[in-house]
Amino acid sequence: MAIVIDANMKLFAERMNITSSRMIREYGLSTVDEIIEAEAERGNTQAVKYAREVYHSPEKLIKIFKLTDIENKFVLLHNMDSKTREKILPMLNHEELVLGLYFFTQEKLLEMLAEVDIEELVNVVKEAFPLEQIIMMFTEEDLSNFFMNEDLDKNDVIEQIKAMPPEVMIKFVEGVTGKPSEETNIDDFIKSIENLPTDDYRKFMASIDPDVQRQLVFQLTKTKPEYLELFNPDSYLNMLNTLMKPDMVKPMIMLNKDSLVNMISELPSDLMSIVGAQVDTKDLAQYLLDGRMDILGDAMMI
Repeated sequence: MAIVIDANMKLFAERMNITSSRMIREYGLSTVDEIIEAEAERGNTQAVKYAREVYHSPEKLIKIFKLTDIENKFVLLHNMDSKTREKILPMLNHEELVLGLYFFTQEKLLEMLAEVDIEELVNVVKEAFPLEQIIMMFTEEDLSNFFMNEDLDKNDVIEQIKAMPPEVMIKFVEGVTGKPSEETNIDDFIKSIENLPTDDYRKFMASIDPDVQRQLVFQLTKTKPEYLELFNPDSYLNMLNTLMKPDMVKPMIMLNKDSLVNMISELPSDLMSIVGAQVDTKDLAQYLLDGRMDILGDAMMI
C-alpha cells in the first residue's frame, strides 16, 4: 500500500520546497521538527525561514541552528553589524573578556589602561605586584609629589611617623637634625613637625630621606589603600610596562566589566567575533529571539 501525505503535510512540504516523492521517501514517519532540522542542515532557505518564524524557545533555536557549535557562533557574530555584535560582549564573564585582551599589543593595552579610572588602575597594579614592590618602584619624584598632595591627611601622616620602626625613626631624626638620635627628644621632634604651617610641612615631608618616605608610604597605603590613588597614573603604567604581556593581562581581571567591554569593542570585527563566540549558548539564543531572528537568515551558518 502506498503512503499518502495528508493535506496539512502536503502544504508544509510545498512551503519547504520538498517534492511529494522526496517527502514520502525521506520523511514518511518524521515529525515536523525533524524535517525542519534535516532541511536546515541541507541549507534549505525555506526551512531556515520557517524556523525563524515558528520557533520561540531557546532550546529549539539551539538545536535547529546548532548554536552549540562555536564555529556557528563565530559566523553568526561575524555577520552582525558592529552595534549588534557589541551588545553580545556584556553577556561574557570577566575571564572570557580578559582572554580577548591577548589580541592587543602591549602598547595598545597600556594606551587603554591610561583611560580607565585611577581606582581600577590601582587595583590592576595591586594584583600584579605586592605592596612592598609597588612602593619600591615609585621614583623619588613620585614620593615627593605624594607628600605635597593636598588630599593626604596630615594627621594620618603624623600617626604613621609615630608608628615607624625604631631603625627608620633613627634614620629620620638623624637625617633631619644632623645629630645622634639619642640627643633628640622624639616626642618633641614629632610635635615640631606637626606644628609646622601647612605649606612648610608639605615641603618638609617632600624633602626628607626617600627611604623614610617609602616606609611612611607603605604604612599609609597599607592602612588606607585609597592613598595609592594619589600617585600619578603614569607611574603605574610604567610599572606594568616592566611585565611581559601575559603577566600584564592576567591582573586586568580586576578591571570593571564596563571597562573590559569597552576595550574588547576596539578589536576588529573578526577578533571581536572570536571573543564573543564564548557567549553562553542559551543567552545567545534568547538574544536572537528578542527581535533579532533576521540575523540567522543573514548568516546562513548551517
